[in-house]
Amino acid sequence: MARSIKAAGDTWEVRLGERPRDGFQVVLFFCTTTNQRPYRVSEVAERDLPDGLDGLSEADLQGVFAASGSLGTRTAT
Repeated sequence: MARSIKAAGDTWEVRLGERPRDGFQVVLFFCTTTNQRPYRVSEVAERDLPDGLDGLSEADLQGVFAASGSLGTRTAT
């Protein structure tokens, strides 16, 4: 089930994506207030998602959003 959060001045729909590797889950953020923003992606350990998105607090979702990156951009390593 999708959830919504407000972050970076916009509203974002949050969904779970694929499991890229054992023990991890992709979390996707889609901007619903404008189609001018790319979607954002983060990878979260499955142990932190025992109940999927419903088990995350608003603060947890904000933290995942803050750690996410826009698709197609490089992030510092």
